[in-house]
Amino acid sequence: MAYHVPVMVEEVVTALATDPSGVYVDATAGGGGHAEALLRALGERGHLLVCDRDAAAVNEAGRRLDPYRGRVTFLQCAFSSLGRSVAPLLDRLERSGVEGVLFDLGVSSHQIDEPGRGFSYHQDGPLDMRMDRGAGEPADQLLGRIREADLVELIRRNGEERQARRIARSICRSRDEGRMQTTAQLARAIESTRPERPTKTLARVFQALRIAVNDELTELEKGLRGAVDLLAPGGRLAVIAYHSLEDRIVKHRMGSLTRGCVCPPDLPVCACGRRPTFRRIGPARRPGAEEQAANSRSRSATLRFFEKIPCTSGGTGGAVR
Repeated sequence: MAYHVPVMVEEVVTALATDPSGVYVDATAGGGGHAEALLRALGERGHLLVCDRDAAAVNEAGRRLDPYRGRVTFLQCAFSSLGRSVAPLLDRLERSGVEGVLFDLGVSSHQIDEPGRGFSYHQDGPLDMRMDRGAGEPADQLLGRIREADLVELIRRNGEERQARRIARSICRSRDEGRMQTTAQLARAIESTRPERPTKTLARVFQALRIAVNDELTELEKGLRGAVDLLAPGGRLAVIAYHSLEDRIVKHRMGSLTRGCVCPPDLPVCACGRRPTFRRIGPARRPGAEEQAANSRSRSATLRFFEKIPCTSGGTGGAVR
């Protein structure tokens, strides 16, 4: 079985790798699938920085990309430290910025399929859910200390689950009885509430806990800010999101940068003087029917592209709206 099946590879490479001699960042190594495709598209002077907060993913990417040694650099880091981690490498490469950054969000196929990671309700394993197993608090410890009211809010916010109160009560009851150390125990506590769509509900609650354990939404916000700063003028950002919470952050953050003016719509002349610093590259893209049939986990993927606009001289205020 493949370590991880990358999504929309051809679309990513075609729109992102516009400069064969450029420096690119794959901020989510996974198993190195997107990275390998990008390296194939780059010339001998091109360089790829491959990052992930999961050491196992970095190691697997290193194994897969060994033939490209000298043209690729590996780095274990979270999104929140992307900017300060990559900057010294750019100094070493004598570059002021990168030509492209890719985020492939969510969990990898390997993380889901390995029972010991605790990400999946399909098979029993320890309740861990950490992407970086050397840092942070595993899910069983989070569930061991959280108040029921806070768990309700967590499930509602991160899982968008309507039956959050009933599910949180069941989870806390099982926890208080000493039955909340494994994914199977968590799944049974959720299923005991008799949800109308058990699989959907299990997925939402596991997602909610995983997001909380890894602080994924805050990490994404910080990662996007880091990528925006790292990109050279004309550089491109590609983001693949798998649920509405991620995609909403991407649209909000990048929307503010593509919009420019923030004046009230009834003001005839711009008074704020803000200009767009990014532009969208085409509409959001989804996997084709053939890819969805071959890889069911790709069905929820949404791919968005943005390009950093080169600075222009001249005044910025007083533009007619």
